[in-house]
Amino acid sequence: MYLPVFLTIILGFVTKLTICNERPVIGILTQEVYWSSFNNIKPSNNSYIAASYVKAIEASGGRVVPVFTNRTTEYYNDVVKNVNGILVPGGGSALNISFGISQSTNEIFHIARHINDNGDRFPILGICLGFELLLIASIAGKNPLTSCNSNDMNLPLNLIPTMEEKSVLFKTMPKDVRNVLLTEPVTANHHIHCVSKKNFKLMKLDHFWNSITINKDSNNLTFISTVEAKSYPFVGLQFHPEKNAYEWKRNDPHSWSAIYSARYFYDWFVNECRKNNHRYIKNSTLENELIYNYPTTYVGKLNSVFEQVYIFDE
Repeated sequence: MYLPVFLTIILGFVTKLTICNERPVIGILTQEVYWSSFNNIKPSNNSYIAASYVKAIEASGGRVVPVFTNRTTEYYNDVVKNVNGILVPGGGSALNISFGISQSTNEIFHIARHINDNGDRFPILGICLGFELLLIASIAGKNPLTSCNSNDMNLPLNLIPTMEEKSVLFKTMPKDVRNVLLTEPVTANHHIHCVSKKNFKLMKLDHFWNSITINKDSNNLTFISTVEAKSYPFVGLQFHPEKNAYEWKRNDPHSWSAIYSARYFYDWFVNECRKNNHRYIKNSTLENELIYNYPTTYVGKLNSVFEQVYIFDE
């Protein structure tokens, strides 16, 4: 007669441990302006976020707040307490951890690592430049990159066989998505720097990260295209899944299979962000910080690599 009561208590306990936050808020890092076409709109000392990243997060059920560069450690601590995850976008930046998006990535990486060490679950997703900056943060600011030629290349992913069972991304990936990603040229690559297999080991990146997929550039150089932290919910993608549906200035893949498979990465990330209860204490503060407070600027007609951007006065 006591068994149903006992099971009810146990199930209630498990439910409390299994967090499902249905209102995730994701911070996207701003970055310094490097494209001259932006200077026709705002001074070059301002920062921006490409709108495609915001759209990708919103399509997966999250809301976005911009996270600004060159702020204090206290500011980034507050950000991590308030949001459910961080996206470090692609773009162009000096790889100097004391300035700009490199600085904010480095700060947040170490704060998030500490939080996860203390039993919380706080995810980070890095795209292209973000992928590179997460690797740099994990080895105390050293630069593991080498020159390569993977600009405007659409590639299938090559899954490292030993990572088949270890990968958090591929473990839950639907079979049809997996088949597309591994057989069709659906990942958009726009980078002139890579992390080679040699540098990955030489710089001891393999102590913190698992390399999950590899690709080859136009000169047949093998580079790491997906990484996952061994003990943290941190993922880096050298390619750009947000471009398939939202950017039109380059030769990115826009087939249905390309758009369908790209969605998986942002869906996975936002779902990870549902696994903590970080939140703004005051809803009015959140409302004032949401990306909805800022206008988008159409820069596609200015020969930009983006269609729309958010530009911020720092």
